[in-house]
Amino acid sequence: MIPIYNTSQIRNLDSFAIKRLQVPPIVLMENAAIGIYQSILERVENPKSIGFVCGKGNNGGDGYTVARHFSNAGYDVKVLSIGSNDERSDNCKTNFTILKELSSHRKNLQIKPLNNVKNISWLKDCDLIVDAIFGSGFTGELKEPYSAYVKALNKFKAFKCAVDVPTGLDADKGYGNVIFKADLTVTLGEFKKGLFIGKGYEYCGEVELKEIGIGRDYFDSITADTYLIEPEDVYFDIPQRGKSVHKYSAGKVLTIAGSYKYPGAAALTSKSALVSGAGASLLAIPESSKKLLNKELLEVVVESYGDVSTKYFNESALEALKKKINWADVVAIGPGLGREEETVKAVKEFLLQKKFKFAIIDADALFAIDTNFLEKTNLKNCILTPHLGEFSSILGIKSEEIEKDLISYGRNFAIKYGCILVLKGAPTIIFNPDGEAFINTTGNSGMAKFGTGDVLTGVIAAMLSQNKNIETAAIVGVYLHSLSADLLLNEKPISNYLASDIIKNFPNAVKFLEESIV
Repeated sequence: MIPIYNTSQIRNLDSFAIKRLQVPPIVLMENAAIGIYQSILERVENPKSIGFVCGKGNNGGDGYTVARHFSNAGYDVKVLSIGSNDERSDNCKTNFTILKELSSHRKNLQIKPLNNVKNISWLKDCDLIVDAIFGSGFTGELKEPYSAYVKALNKFKAFKCAVDVPTGLDADKGYGNVIFKADLTVTLGEFKKGLFIGKGYEYCGEVELKEIGIGRDYFDSITADTYLIEPEDVYFDIPQRGKSVHKYSAGKVLTIAGSYKYPGAAALTSKSALVSGAGASLLAIPESSKKLLNKELLEVVVESYGDVSTKYFNESALEALKKKINWADVVAIGPGLGREEETVKAVKEFLLQKKFKFAIIDADALFAIDTNFLEKTNLKNCILTPHLGEFSSILGIKSEEIEKDLISYGRNFAIKYGCILVLKGAPTIIFNPDGEAFINTTGNSGMAKFGTGDVLTGVIAAMLSQNKNIETAAIVGVYLHSLSADLLLNEKPISNYLASDIIKNFPNAVKFLEESIV
């Protein structure tokens, strides 16, 4: 796992370097600038003209320093400076002064004040633009004139690099109203949470870490609670089969899913459980829907309930399935189940009775859950897999509000209700009852399609049926499900593959990971 930190923890790094290690702050800025300079040149070969927009704080100071390195190397550099020397931080002022003096006798270095959005057009012909306006300390909403500056910069076709954090992004919460759209973000000291979630995931582009020249001594003494998932974390937790395993000891999954209206979701979930390694996959579906199932569902055992007039899961069906619920290692419930009143009652009763060993609660089953209901039960041994809209419905809070502090809402929910929360999105984040969050690092926008969530439910259920660890099952399932989608990009355009393709490709994802690590 790669730990990621709060901005307050990272800001303390500067204090540690300056006070404990006696490193002059101007040296830290110089080290940071060298790293940024190198990172940019690794991605942009021989830029003809480079534009910088530099603010008044230390982020602006980093920008001025990077601009000097490019000018020293002979590149044409244009710098728009914000504010006066009286407003600049000490280190920012020092590096601005150096750059200003150099510009007085260099033809390849020009500096102009930025006091009007029209000045931004001076950079329109640059093929590289560096944002050094605000750093990791920014919170709230980006206001004028800065929002106008950023909107204008975002219109340019140049390769864009953000210094530490894109301007307008809250580096803790991954949120902002107007954000610089970077192709590359070179972050300093350590990874920051907001770069990988919410709007940060969308606006940061590639994120590269550069140290400031003092090693990791400071961070080795700090405990993180949020992590990026690495391939090794998944590889070593993929369930392994012993020589004497049989179909029932390899994991038994019962999928309670589907209805007369939505039989397809049930097929996707139950089949993906089998393909993902479960030894036995049993699908419980209304009798009226049995004939609607895909004929390819040969290996899945289908157990219907009710009669030809039964179209939805209900309390009598729950009673009829009692033995199968007890039989299963994992019950996956929800995909295509429907939201009829009788179904909602049955799902609630399923959770209240708690006769299952482990349960994956997804899709329509989530519709039965809200905070009032949760006061009557607990979610121990449960994995909930909502997308943002479903999570919003459970909490009774607008999605827009949750997005402003995604990590906190997810973390608090998992702690309060003692469950694993898989908050599906770009990226998907897994939360555990101990308050830890794990951010998935695989996946692509081609997954934004009907059925992919139903497949994920089956994958996680299969993992859980084999390893009996809800946290590990969620992490491994989410990662491999998205990796399968990533590998499809070698075969199909990003918008043209289906959820069923992810199932078919799943064994290739496992094999790819195994071969990559070994």
